[in-house]
This record gives sequence, C-alpha cells and structure tokens, in this order.
Amino acid sequence: MHAFFVILFMIVIGAIIGGVTNIIAIKMLFHPQKAYHIGKWRIPFTPGLVPKRREEIANKIGRVIEEHLITEALIKEKISSASARQAIEGFISQQINKLSSDRATLQNFAQSLDIDFETAAQQKVQQLIEDKLQQYYQAHGQSELRTLIPEALEAEIDEKVESLTPLLCDRARIYLSSQKGEQDIYNMLDTFFEEKGKIVGLLEMFMTRASIAERIQVELIRLTNHPKARQIAAQLIRNEYQTLKGKHLNQVLSQAQFTNIKDKMTPIMMAYIDIPHKANQPISELAPGLVQYAQAHAASFITDLIVNKAAEHISSIMKQVNLSAIVEEQINSFDLDYIERLIIEIANKELKLIMMLGFLLGGIIGCFQGIIALFV
Repeated sequence: MHAFFVILFMIVIGAIIGGVTNIIAIKMLFHPQKAYHIGKWRIPFTPGLVPKRREEIANKIGRVIEEHLITEALIKEKISSASARQAIEGFISQQINKLSSDRATLQNFAQSLDIDFETAAQQKVQQLIEDKLQQYYQAHGQSELRTLIPEALEAEIDEKVESLTPLLCDRARIYLSSQKGEQDIYNMLDTFFEEKGKIVGLLEMFMTRASIAERIQVELIRLTNHPKARQIAAQLIRNEYQTLKGKHLNQVLSQAQFTNIKDKMTPIMMAYIDIPHKANQPISELAPGLVQYAQAHAASFITDLIVNKAAEHISSIMKQVNLSAIVEEQINSFDLDYIERLIIEIANKELKLIMMLGFLLGGIIGCFQGIIALFV
C-alpha cells in the first residue's frame, strides 16, 4: 500500500511539473513583451520569442506568402480560370444591359466620376473645330480654290454659273420694266443732263427727257433679250469664275477675314452638333447600334482583353505591389496582445493538446521515478 501511494504521489508531482512547464513555455512565446535587465545584465528569455523575433517572423511570413502561397503563376491560373472569366463576363454583361434598361446618359456616367461631361465636351469640341479650321487655312492658304473644291461640288457650281446669265438677264429685264427701273433711268438721265450742261441740253430741243428715258428703257430691255448680249455676259461671268477658281485661298480670304468667318461658323457647327442634347440623351437612343453590338460581342471581347492584359502585366504588378513587404508591414503594425490572441485562436486545440501532453509525459516520468525510488 505504501508503494502505491509513493508511485501515485510521484505521478501527480510529475504531471503537475510537466503540465505547468508546458504552460509556462507557451506563455514565454509571447511574454514578456520587452527585455528586462539587472544592471547591465539582460535577464535570459526576455523578451519572449515572438516579441524578440517579431520582425524576422513577419519577414519570413511575407516571403512564404509571396513565394509559395500567392504566387505569380497561381494568380495567372486563377485569373485565366473558367470561373473567373465567367464572373468577369457576367459583370460586364450586367453593366452593358444597364445602358439600355436604366436609360443611362453620358452626362450621368461622367457625373459618377465627378466630371461635367457637357461642359468639358463643349469646350473640347469647340477648340477642336477652331483648331482644325485654322490648320486647314494654314495648310491650304497657297492652294488654288479649284483644288480645294470637291469634284461633285465643282460640277454643281459650274452648272449654276452657266445658268446665271439667263437669270441675271431676266432679273434685269424685270427691274427695267418696273416703275422703279423707269424712275431710276429718268433720275440718272436727269443727273447726266445737269452735269453735261448746255451741249447735251441741245438734245432737249428735239426730244423731252421723258421720251429719251423711255427710249433708253426700251433699248435696255431689248438688250437683255439679245443673244449676242447674253453671250457676252455669259463669257464675262465664265471668265471671272475661272479667274476666281485660279486664285489662292489667302488671296480670296485674308487671315483676319478667315478668323471672322471661323468665329461665325464655330457657333453654327456647335449648334448643329448640339452637345447638351446628346450628353443627356440615353446612350441606347444616342447609339443603339453600339449598344446592340456591345450586348452581342463586347462582353467576351472585354473579358479576354482584361484577362490577357492582367496575365501579361501580372509580373510587373506583383513587383510594384511588393506583397511580402505589405504582409511584413501589417504584421509589424499588429499589437502583440492581438498577435497572441490570434495565434491562440488559430492553434487553441493544438496548444491544449501540448499542455495535456505535458501533464501526461510528466505523469509517466513520475511513475517511472516512483518505481525506481522503491528499489533504491
């Protein structure tokens, strides 16, 4: 009976020593959190393992994660996987469908990015129009007008010029036949007689001014219908037209004149483009063909583009991100108490088993010690 109690006592003592030793060892992983000194002599095992090796542990964990867990090859594989492609394509398709279902506009889309699209677009387009017109003038200032007019437009203008003579003659005949034309002829004749004095005034001995004016009116009207007169007028117009086409652009329009025309044309072109209306018009109405094409083809195309570009540049992205440095920085920023709680939560079961193993091994060793003590 005495031997039994000796062995039992040794088992209990050994178990307590083994278990408490493991508990202390586990605690010493995290405590103390700083070094203690007696004079200049640092007390051994201060600070604890984790506080002492904190930076080294953080560095090792960061390198392990970057080199063995979240690797470049793994990210490429995940990005190129069917599930990732499906998720990306689904998201893109959803956003494209919103263009037609939500009646989204360019202005609304730009406002979500804190951009005033309407104002910015008007400024850009107006500046673009002015720049393009000025560039055109500078590039073609020494060019003849005939080289600047499109062939179809030139042919149409030629046709209009050829029909100009009959039109002018008809207009002249109508004017000369009118009461105003008659009065204007009389007034000019009256001025002529007054300027030429008595010599011309001798004509009035044979004809009155009214009859002379009437005679002139009749002859002028007859002249507008005379084929020879029309032929001469047509040739004069044709010659002037050909001369005009042979002139350089800067001979017809000076820089100041062109600037004045440009300043007047730009608002007209801006009003025709009507950016405010287009900026607030639903994209599905503004470009229905584009939306339909995007719904049919854009999702898969954009998905392939994103995946291929991401895989192509993943190496440089990983270098710029520097994952190991991020992990190291984050671990070093954690409070030591938080790290302790985190490790205990993760390895709680294993730590308990270690403590139980300490009690068990201590008890076994105590049992052997008790048996040996009986025979000594």
